[in-house]
Formats: sequence, C-alpha cells, structure tokens
Amino acid sequence: MTILLALAAGSVLGYLLERGDFCFHSTLRGLFRRPPQLNLVRAYLLTLLISIPLVQGMIALGWITPWIAPWAWQANLAGGLIFGAGMVIAATCVTGIFYKLGHGMLGVLAGLATWSIGDLLAWRGPLNPLRIALNQNPVVTDGQTTTFLNLLGAPMGLVLLVLLLAAAALFLWRSPRPQQGNYWSWLPLGIAIGLFTSLAWLLARAGGANYTFGTSRVPTALYESLLVGSESANLWIPVALIALLPGAFIAARRAGTFWARGETSARYTQLAAGGLLMGIGAGISGGCNLGHSLVGVPLLSLGSITTTLAMLLGVYLTDRAAGLLRHLLPHLNRTAPRATTSG
Repeated sequence: MTILLALAAGSVLGYLLERGDFCFHSTLRGLFRRPPQLNLVRAYLLTLLISIPLVQGMIALGWITPWIAPWAWQANLAGGLIFGAGMVIAATCVTGIFYKLGHGMLGVLAGLATWSIGDLLAWRGPLNPLRIALNQNPVVTDGQTTTFLNLLGAPMGLVLLVLLLAAAALFLWRSPRPQQGNYWSWLPLGIAIGLFTSLAWLLARAGGANYTFGTSRVPTALYESLLVGSESANLWIPVALIALLPGAFIAARRAGTFWARGETSARYTQLAAGGLLMGIGAGISGGCNLGHSLVGVPLLSLGSITTTLAMLLGVYLTDRAAGLLRHLLPHLNRTAPRATTSG
C-alpha cells in the first residue's frame, strides 16, 4: 500500500511540476532579472497561501503528526547558500532535474549523478563531520522543534502570520493573469500545487510516512540498503521522488512539450558541478527546495524558512558573480548559465 500511494503521489506532483515548468531556480532567479520574471514567484506565493492554512489546520485537528525540520541555523544557512549556488550553476533545482528528465532533457542525468555523489559526501563521506558539527544543538522552543508560531507565541505569531498571508493575497489579487500557453500560468499552477501538496499529507499518513516529499539522503539511503545491507526505512519518500519521472513524462506527452535531447559539453559541466553542490547543500541543511521550500515552509518550520531564505541569498550572490564574470570575460557569454523562464 505504501508503494502504491507513493507512486500515485509522486506521479501527480511530477505531472503538476511539468505542466507549470515549476523549477525553483527559475522561481528565485526570476526576482533578479531585468525586468523581473514573477510568474513562478506568484505561483509559489499562492501555493503557500493555500497550503499553510490547510496544513496547519490538519495539524490542529490531529489529522497529521508531521516531522518538522529542526532549526539548526548554521546548517540551514550554510547548506542553503551552497544549494542556491548550485542551482544557478546548473540552471535548475533538484526537483527540476527529475521532472525535466521526464520531459526529455537527458542532459540532466549528469546533474542527477553528481547530486547523488554530493549527498553521499555529506552523509557518509569526508563532509559528514562538518554536517554533524553544523547540525549540533538545534534551537528548540519549550522543548519542541522551533516553528514560526511557537517562537513568537500563539497570539503574536498568528496575527503576524495572518498579516503576511493577507499581504501575499493582496499582491496576487493585483497581479496580471496571463493566458495559458504551453505551460500553466501562475494561477492554476499555484492552486494545483497548493491543494495537492496539502492533500499529500493524508496520503503519506496512510502510507505510514511522517513527511510527504524530499530528496536529501535518498541516494545515501539507497546506497546503504543496496550495498551496505542496512535495513531500509519507510519507502515513501524515495518512491515518491522516483515517481516524479513518469508523472512528468505523461504531462509532457499530453501537452506536446516532450523533447528528447542532450546538452552541449559546457552544459554537461555546469549540470555536473551544480548537481554536486546541490547534493552537498541539501545534505548539510537536511533538505532541498522540495523538502524545505514546498513542504517544510507550510509547516512553518524555522529550519525550512531559514534554508529557503539562504537559498535565495545563494542564488542572488551567484547570479551577481556570474554577471560580473560575463562582464570581465566576454567570451564566457557563450557558456555561462543564464536565468531563463524554463530552468
């Protein structure tokens, strides 16, 4: 039952991500383009606007008892910065690697391989002591994992949360609603992702899991299970992650966006380097753009919020560094990764 539910959940999420081309690299880097490209930013805000009340309501009603990422702020900052840099170098995020492979972008296999290596380096390799040191002594509040609400206290936290959600709602209300092209615009995409990532908590609970989606430690867990002989934990997250591929493939075939293709040698290098950094960054911070930004933020985890903000800072700094390099070394213009609406 767990495997079937995880296959269904991952396939639906892969379908939705592909239909909206919802790459977190493009989401964050679009903020720094001139002019800004905010379609995916709006989709992400709408996702949070829907999922935060729904997830918090299910927790309050006792329907779900999720694991909440700890607030180890040193690890969250360091891992998020590294992950953000990796996204810019690879011009994609970890989730993007999976759904883009589903729509035929075969070159991301280079990023997939090095992401797995980075994960192993952080969890079992020479970077494991650093990961452990940065994650020691996470900040707790009243003996519990620190969240936005319990850190500020229920009255103040709830008021501030309502004000933030109201500001996001006002921004979205005043935002343009473009016509749909090959990919969904922010309005249907945000509604679909927000509703489904909330519903997925009930599916995960039925499958015996206390978290819905993520990528960190999946390669390490598979390595330990297959080669070391360790007893495997709940299969929900790895199965759901792998199921992104068929979901994205079905979406791309139905929409006519499937295109099997390779990459230039420069892009293979960028994907490999960026994938390695994303594997390391996610390992250190305990999660990626999927596990922290789409799943952990609606839980109001301070660890996930801090990591997401650190990713944003990492994207900004690396984007500016790439721009400076292109200015100083014009010949790099042909190979340096650029922000695009797709990637």
